Amino acid sequence: MINEKYLILKPEHYCGMCGCIWQVIRAIYHNPNKLYYIDFKDSIYNTTIDGNVWDLFFDQPHIDHFPDRSKTEGVVGHIPDQSSNFIWIETIPYTPEEIQNRRIIFNGIINTYIKLKPKTLNKIDTFIEKEFKNKNIMGIHFRGTDHPHKKNMNEYFEIIDKYIKDYDKIFISSDSQERFEQAKYHYGDRIISYDALRSINDNTPLHMPKYETRWKRNSSYEYQYKICEDVIVEAYILSNVNFLICCPGSNVSYFSRALNPNLNAIEIL
Repeated sequence: MINEKYLILKPEHYCGMCGCIWQVIRAIYHNPNKLYYIDFKDSIYNTTIDGNVWDLFFDQPHIDHFPDRSKTEGVVGHIPDQSSNFIWIETIPYTPEEIQNRRIIFNGIINTYIKLKPKTLNKIDTFIEKEFKNKNIMGIHFRGTDHPHKKNMNEYFEIIDKYIKDYDKIFISSDSQERFEQAKYHYGDRIISYDALRSINDNTPLHMPKYETRWKRNSSYEYQYKICEDVIVEAYILSNVNFLICCPGSNVSYFSRALNPNLNAIEIL
C-alpha cells in the first residue's frame, strides 16, 4: 500500500517490561485499527542490548523494521486515561463487572497484536507441560525490593493457608530471593518455580534505569536479557495457574490477568 502509515508505540518513563507492555496495550486501545511499530530501544534493558528489545521476545504487529519517516504518523507513549486504566483498585466504576470488561478488552488486544517469539514461547510451554499437567495449581506473585505495596510475608501465608488444601502445588513468582526462600521454607516441596533471577537483597531492585546510581547494577547483555525474559515467562506462567494470589500495583499480575481474563485471582490489599 503506497499510503500506508505506521504509528510508533514507544513507552516512556522508568518501568519494567510489563509496564512497557501495558503502555503498548493502552496505546492500541486509544488508537485502534492502525498499523503499528513497537519501539523499545530506549527501555531500561537496553544498557548493552543493541537494537529494539521488543524484537528479542515478540513479533512486530505489522512491519519488522523501523519505518521510514515518510511512513510514520506519530509516536504514542504513556496514556494515563481512566478508560484504559488496568490498575483494578483505581478503576472507575470500581465494580467486578467493569474490571472483567477491561480484562476482556485487553485480552483481545494481546491476542491480536502481541505474539511471542518461538524461543520464549517454548520455555513457557515446556515448563507448564512439565510442572502443571494434571495438577491443580495455586499461583502466588509477591513483590519485594523497591515495590511500594510489598506486604509482610505472614500476610501472604495467612491467605495461602486458607486455600492450600484445594491445590496440589504452589507456583511462586517473586523478584526477591529472600521472600522466595521464606515461602519455600514454609511450604516445602509443594513449591514449584521457574529458574528466574531474583534479588539477593530485598532492598535492591532487579530492574534499574541507566541513570540509577543508588545500587550497583549488572549491565551485561546476558543479565539484561535474562531479567527481561524471566518476567515475560513468569507472567505467562502465572496466567496458566488455577487460582492466583497477588499484591496490588504490580504490572506483572495485571498482565497475567489480562492474558487470561477467566483466571480467578485475589489481591492482598
